[in-house]
Amino acid sequence: MIKYVATYRRNLRPRVMTKIEQYAAEHATVVLLTSRRHTRRWLQQVAAEHS
Repeated sequence: MIKYVATYRRNLRPRVMTKIEQYAAEHATVVLLTSRRHTRRWLQQVAAEHS
C-alpha cells in the first residue's frame, strides 16, 4: 500500500489523466484542483456564479 501511494504520481497518474482526456472531456467540464488554496478559490468562484 505504501509503495502504491508513493509511486502513484509517477506510475498511475499519467494513465488516469489520459483516460480523463479521452472520455470525460467529451461529456463534462474537468477541473483539476491541485491544492487546498486552488480548491477554495474555485469553490468561491462557483458559489459566486450561482448566487
